[in-house]
Amino acid sequence: MLAAIRQKLGEGAQQLENKALREGGEIFAAAQRNSVAVSQIDHLHIRDDIKVSGVRSNDGDKFVAIGPGKKTGWRAHFLEFGTSKMPAKPFIYPSFHEQKARVAQFMASELRKALE
Repeated sequence: MLAAIRQKLGEGAQQLENKALREGGEIFAAAQRNSVAVSQIDHLHIRDDIKVSGVRSNDGDKFVAIGPGKKTGWRAHFLEFGTSKMPAKPFIYPSFHEQKARVAQFMASELRKALE
């Protein structure tokens, strides 16, 4: 499908791919925001710091990073994996697992629109 889009759109294909990746990432980010535990303490919560990065590339494969930013990222692993005094309350992997089919369908739909 990507080859057909690249042939049809040329340089515009990269913009379409990047847009689909970022919007798909936002679906994962929203799921993380909805499932992360929030304390009653008055500070920046992990939920309010979950971000989608710009499109990155590794060995030709494009991706976006999704998760807590630098301000709260150090705390996220405590929730995801637990500590010796606190059980795990994972939100990253469960959100990914629950939403991966939805994101795949969304991205395929966005790419199909370009072929029409």
